[in-house]
Amino acid sequence: MVELRDVHMQFEEKKVLEGVSLDVEPQERLVIMGQSGSGKSTILRLILGILRPDAGAIFFKRFEINRLQRRKLQQVRQHIGMVYQYSALLSSLTVHENVALPLQELTDKSRSEIDRIVDEKLELVGMQDAKDLLPDELSGGMRKRVALARALVLEPELILLDEPSAGLDPVIASVVDELIISLTEKSKVTSITVTHEMESAFRIATRMAMLYEGKIIEEGEPEEFKQSKNPVVGQFLSGSTEGPILEGSLDAIRKK
Repeated sequence: MVELRDVHMQFEEKKVLEGVSLDVEPQERLVIMGQSGSGKSTILRLILGILRPDAGAIFFKRFEINRLQRRKLQQVRQHIGMVYQYSALLSSLTVHENVALPLQELTDKSRSEIDRIVDEKLELVGMQDAKDLLPDELSGGMRKRVALARALVLEPELILLDEPSAGLDPVIASVVDELIISLTEKSKVTSITVTHEMESAFRIATRMAMLYEGKIIEEGEPEEFKQSKNPVVGQFLSGSTEGPILEGSLDAIRKK
């Protein structure tokens, strides 16, 4: 479904991705883990074609995303849904209008057909009763569910989720995680989730990948990750301050 092949990405002097290669199989729920600022969200933006790599290639099915012309890229994007970290709902539009937007902009469906699809997707995420509310009238968890409904309206083959449980309390985060699992299974859709929230990662994932210092240092099923001998992975999963991730920086702090 998705392939990253030796991808390099640099912002000014900062090297973010240094030779990332990754395959994502159909109907897989891949979770990419890593520290804040490690390049997880950059990978999602590369898959969407918002960013272009300095080197390497990104494929969605048979399409090489980084080589597509604008019009073709827009067509390919109709098969990819995106849930942004802070939901990215337009504050001046109602829930219904937010979810309808991709259908209005990217298809020639009739008003009645759009209304039917929007109602169907809002019902899937349990938000049909809130369709006339504005985003500011919703809780964080409700906004996430609306963002999920919007990501599903074009019946995508792939959904990208950027920190879906960020800013949510543990109970609501669990609800959102379970919703992601049920929706992807019902729709037979492939998903790529980036997160540093370990409980969510292990709940959602059918496979995991760890990004560290610009490279994928480990891939495997969740149970394999729990047994990992890699000290970086072990430290990240445990949240310990002892280990290679903070080596040097912690010593400097202690000396002050």
